[in-house]
Amino acid sequence: MAFKILSTTDVHGNLLAYNFVNSAIASKGLSRFSTFLKEERKNGKVIYVDNGDINQGTPLVTYANANLKENIVAKALNHLHCDYINIGNHDFNYGSEFLYNYVKETNAKCITGNVKYKNKKLGSTDIIDIDNKKVALIGVVTDYIDHWENPKNLENLEILNVFETVKNSVEVVRDKVDYVVVFYHGGFERDLESGNPTENLTGENIGYEICDKISGIDVLVTGHQHRTLTGKIKDTLVIQCADGCATCMEILFDENISVNLKDISGYEIDAEMEEKFKEVLNETEKWLDIEIGSCNKEMYISDIKTAQLEKHPITSFINKIQKETMGADISSCCLFEVMPGFGKKLRYRDIILNYPFPNTLVLKEMSGQNILDYLTQLSTYWIVKDNKIDINPKFLYPKREMYNYDMLDGIEYTMNISKNGKNFITDVKVDGNELILDKKYKLVLNNYRATGGGNFSFFPELKTLKEDTRDIAEVLIDYVKENNYVEIEDKNNIKLKIVD
Repeated sequence: MAFKILSTTDVHGNLLAYNFVNSAIASKGLSRFSTFLKEERKNGKVIYVDNGDINQGTPLVTYANANLKENIVAKALNHLHCDYINIGNHDFNYGSEFLYNYVKETNAKCITGNVKYKNKKLGSTDIIDIDNKKVALIGVVTDYIDHWENPKNLENLEILNVFETVKNSVEVVRDKVDYVVVFYHGGFERDLESGNPTENLTGENIGYEICDKISGIDVLVTGHQHRTLTGKIKDTLVIQCADGCATCMEILFDENISVNLKDISGYEIDAEMEEKFKEVLNETEKWLDIEIGSCNKEMYISDIKTAQLEKHPITSFINKIQKETMGADISSCCLFEVMPGFGKKLRYRDIILNYPFPNTLVLKEMSGQNILDYLTQLSTYWIVKDNKIDINPKFLYPKREMYNYDMLDGIEYTMNISKNGKNFITDVKVDGNELILDKKYKLVLNNYRATGGGNFSFFPELKTLKEDTRDIAEVLIDYVKENNYVEIEDKNNIKLKIVD
């Protein structure tokens, strides 16, 4: 008799079918998946596994994680009678104690085998027996976490090597089971068919290497990159679905094994589940709508690419606050694709929706040469296509990484985008004065970038002058509340021009 494993990944706080931008019903979320899961369970034997990155991403979980004693995600997964969980990198964002309590409060068994909390593994491999067929479930999370996570959030935690953990785990179970399924909260570093690298081989994603070098894996379930794919590498079936829980992954065990992506966006909402979270949703909405101040101009974003090409004023808004808060000469920030922008009146909602990630601020000491190198690397985001400046495809595929383009304030510069691909920087001035290569400057940026995130590998080596432990969203909120009114000088300090 056939049975299946269903898996969600990168839910990112979308527990309910709800859009916090316009307070409307959304065609995604665990409450829709819940209905789909109930129907699937009626039709046969189903195991449900969440593959991580579920505790962060919406105002609902942001509010709940700060104000509720119980873990709201654990409550949601318990409602779904989730069988297993794997940990994702964003599940570390609230610290080790939060992570441990999440695992403890969730009735599901944790299978993450490469994370230790106080010298004890958070999870372990499990073997299920269905209709006389044994299936081993192995879980791991990308071991690249310490390159971008706030060190305080990793206290009492040890992250073990992904490749070695998977290799050793497969060797232990392969002869004892009929099937081996690995749940990896990480993605693919190479094209599935050609094997050619699709990104810098940093170790953040090693899905291809796992399939290529470790035999005995029947299915590799992946995540982290928010891609939509199915395929096969050597003898291993692979699958990944997008973020937000509009789709999920299915592994069907019949005469043969198959992997399929399932669209759940059209399923009815689980009313019982939504009712369980009605009170905290209402509390979240009330909190989001509290007015905290105002600014001198509307800053709505209609298109992220245009906002980057023409330096949207919201960049100056963020940089102004970061620069003043940290006493920096220069401030750097990026824009996220999910940013809707905001009007002149500012509410909690406007800040939280525009800065949904729990990054913190770091003040770095940089020489003029360091800054020039930084700007030069940033310029690789742009290419010349059809005599127009366009985004370099490597920032769009295999994973959309538009957040890896930073825009700076407190400095003026020209990015010369070359038709031959050799971009360069000119006309650099700091506070009206020419950049001096051997002079020291103070630059503030987020901790993701400061720890080398986005392949800016030189940042960790630079001297850290100061850190702010508050989330950047909290920094922005505190500044607006303290000043009540924020005036932005929308200065055109970044020029992009095509050169031969």
